[in-house]
Amino acid sequence: MGGIFSAPKAPSPPPGPSQAELDAVKRREQMADEQKARESREISARKRARKTNTGLMTAFISRNPEDDQQQETLGPSRNPRG
Repeated sequence: MGGIFSAPKAPSPPPGPSQAELDAVKRREQMADEQKARESREISARKRARKTNTGLMTAFISRNPEDDQQQETLGPSRNPRG
């Protein structure tokens, strides 16, 4: 009869994660951080490669129109009938 008049006890809290589970979570977080850093390095490397390629492509194009007029090996002067 004593149980009828007493207040109910709160259930015990569930046990926390074990040390092995905590270690596994920490390891997964480290791997995710490393993967994110690797991907950002790859993206930045691609960006650098694109920038350097465009610079190399434009380096071979003549920027002075005077240089183009002095060239006589190709163009309309090559074909005397045309």
